[in-house]
Amino acid sequence: MVEKFFLLILNFMSLKFSNLFHKSGILCFAFLFLFTQGTFAEDEAGKLRRDLLELERFANPFVQIFQKVSSLVGPSVVSIVAEDTSETFEDPHDILPSPFFLPQEENKNKPSQRKPSFGSGIIVKENGFILTNYHVIDGFDKGKITIVLHNGVQYNAVIYGKDSNSDLAILKIDGNNLREAKLGDPKSVKVGDWVIAIGNPFGYSQTVSAGIVSAIGRTNVTPLAKPFVYEDFIQTDAAINPGNSGGPLVNLRGEIIGVNSAIATSTGGFQGVGFAISAEIAASVMNELIEKGRVVRGFLGVGIQNINDNLALYLNLNNKDDILKSFKLDSDTGAFISEVWKDTPASRGGVLPGDVIIRFGGNDVSNIDDLKKAIRASKIDEEIQVTILRYHEKKSLAVKIEEQPESMSGKTFVSVKMYSELTSFHTGLTVANLTSESTEEKDDESDRGVLVEQVENDSPADRAGIVPGDIILKVEMKEVNSKEEFHLALQEAFEENPIVSVFIKTKGFVILK
Repeated sequence: MVEKFFLLILNFMSLKFSNLFHKSGILCFAFLFLFTQGTFAEDEAGKLRRDLLELERFANPFVQIFQKVSSLVGPSVVSIVAEDTSETFEDPHDILPSPFFLPQEENKNKPSQRKPSFGSGIIVKENGFILTNYHVIDGFDKGKITIVLHNGVQYNAVIYGKDSNSDLAILKIDGNNLREAKLGDPKSVKVGDWVIAIGNPFGYSQTVSAGIVSAIGRTNVTPLAKPFVYEDFIQTDAAINPGNSGGPLVNLRGEIIGVNSAIATSTGGFQGVGFAISAEIAASVMNELIEKGRVVRGFLGVGIQNINDNLALYLNLNNKDDILKSFKLDSDTGAFISEVWKDTPASRGGVLPGDVIIRFGGNDVSNIDDLKKAIRASKIDEEIQVTILRYHEKKSLAVKIEEQPESMSGKTFVSVKMYSELTSFHTGLTVANLTSESTEEKDDESDRGVLVEQVENDSPADRAGIVPGDIILKVEMKEVNSKEEFHLALQEAFEENPIVSVFIKTKGFVILK
C-alpha cells in the first residue's frame, strides 16, 4: 500500500503545477500519511506491551508463590550418593544414575560390586534425620552414603532405619539447626492442586518442576510388589526423573504432601506420569523409624483380592457375576479372601478362603485398600471383631492381631483356586494332598487319601467329629487320592443327596449333613 502511495505522489510531482503551494500541500499530506502509519504500528506493539505489563502485575503474586515455596523448601532437600566401598570410581558424578525405581543393576563379572545409587532426601528433623526412598540406599548398608546439602556442604550418613514394604528409609547425619521440612495434611490433597517437585535429577542439584495432582490413591505402582507392600500414591505431571527419588512433592503452602518415588515410562525418563508416596504413609513410617528403628505393623495372614473379573480368572470362573452367584453375594463390596496362611491370626480366628470381609473393627471394608489400611492401623495383640460373608450368611469372628513378620517364606496356606473346590466350604472342610511329611504311618494306605487341614467351627464336618490331621480315603464309596478327586466326588455326591458319608482312616464312615 505504501509503495503504491509513493508511486502516486511521484506521478503528481511530475505534473507541471504552476502553483508551488499546491505541490507543497501534496508532499505534506504524503509525509503525514507515512507518519501516522508508523505511529499506528508502534501503538499496536506498545499496547500489547502495556497489556502484558498489566497482566504481569496480576500474575506476579502467583509466580511469587512458586519462588517462595522453592526458597522455603529447597534448603530442606539434599542430594544422596550411595557407593559400594569395595569399588572405586574416579568421579562418581561422572556416572549417570541407574534407571529410576528399578532394582540396582549388578556387575555380572563382579557380583559383589554395585554401581552408585543417586537420589534425593528430605530433612525432617533439624538435628539431621533425613527421609528418602528405600530403593535409593538398598544394598549399601556397608557402603558409603554421602549427603550434600543445598549449599554444597557434605556429610557422611548412616542408615538409621528402613522399610522395604513402604519403600521408605531414614538416614542420619551429624548436623544441627538444619532447615526442617513440614509435612502437610494428606486429607487436604485434591486432584487439580498445583504442586512442586524438588530434587536432583541426573545429578543436577536443587531442580524445581511444577505441575498438578493428576490422581490420588493410586495402587499397583510398585514393580514386583511383595505380599505386604503398602501403596498410596499421588500421581502428578510435575517432571520427575532419575535422581528425584526421595525428594519432596510440595503444595503451594510449602508443605510436603508426598515423597517422589516412581514414574511410568517406556524410555526411562519423564513422560508425564510420576508417583509420590502420600504423606499419610510417609509420616507414619518416618516416626516409627526414628523412634524404634523399624516399623511395627498389624498382621492378619490372608491373601486378598477385590471382587472383579480378575478374581474370576483366578477362580476359573467366567466373570464377576459368576463369583456373586457361586458365593451367594449380593454385591462386589468387600475384600475377598483368596488365601489363608497357616498359624496366623486369620487361621486361628476361623477365617476361611472364600470368605468376604465387609467390616474390620469399627471400619467398613469396601475393597482391599480399606482392609489394608485397617490392618495396618491395628495394635499388636488387639482383639478385632471381623464381620464376614460366608455363602450369604453374615458371621462375626474375633481375631487377635499379631506383628507382621519380616517375610512369609516357608509358610503354607490354603486357597480358593478352582471352582470344584468351592463346594468344600458347605461342609466346613479344607483338605490338602498327602505328602511324605504329612503322614508318619508307613503302611499300604500311607500314600492314599487327602489330609484334613482345617475344620470350620460348628460346621457339618465339625459336628461329624472330623478334626485337622484326619485322612479321608473315600467319599461315599469312591476313593479319593487328591484334592481334585475329593472335591469332584463331593460335588457329585451333593448333587444326588444333601447327606454325604466320607470314610476317615481312623474313624471309618462319618455323615456330613
